[in-house]
Amino acid sequence: MNISLIRVAFICCLCVGMFFLLQDVQGVQRTPIKQSLQYFPKTLGQWQVKSEMKSSAAVIGMLGVDDYLDYNYQNTADDVVNFYVAYYEAVGGGRGYHSPKNCIPGGGWGIDSVNTVTIKGPNLPEPVTVSELIIRNRNEYQVVYYWFQNRGRIIASEYWEKIYLVLDAITMKRRDGSFVRLISYAPGGDLDTARERLNQFAPMAMQELENFLPGAPQ
Repeated sequence: MNISLIRVAFICCLCVGMFFLLQDVQGVQRTPIKQSLQYFPKTLGQWQVKSEMKSSAAVIGMLGVDDYLDYNYQNTADDVVNFYVAYYEAVGGGRGYHSPKNCIPGGGWGIDSVNTVTIKGPNLPEPVTVSELIIRNRNEYQVVYYWFQNRGRIIASEYWEKIYLVLDAITMKRRDGSFVRLISYAPGGDLDTARERLNQFAPMAMQELENFLPGAPQ
């Protein structure tokens, strides 16, 4: 089979899948969160909430989030990790994620590199992959980890999340999802130390979020 026929077959399959999704869209249910993120623990291991950021009603309305948290956690060494989670009962119809690749650039900050990293930890049943951004404003650096923790999966890629969103809308009649982001400063450009903080924090956050997010069907 030549490349042109493969492309035609792929497009046909995609169109068929979208057709059935659109036909069944009325059956897609909004999925409420298990418990509000306002009850997310203020202490994770040696990390404790130092401050909390609240968005205005206008920003919440623009983002279309149904629940969120935005905490700055600090450890005993005074290191800080920003932890942001946005939860949507049903992604779509103007409600959905805003990728850091689009939101972060501005105010002098730009993206130096885009990578994926593997997260391991005793809290996780197996290693998982998340996305990493290295951002810089002149000589200031930050390391950003983000992922989508949706319907029983941890997904690094925006593109794969869209694919799973379509598949799950068809097979589960669900479009709920969450966007999770961690940020750590890297003074002096010390990216490895910033990564170590995030690698320590991420497994605890992932595991604890399972007590709040709907997860996979039982």
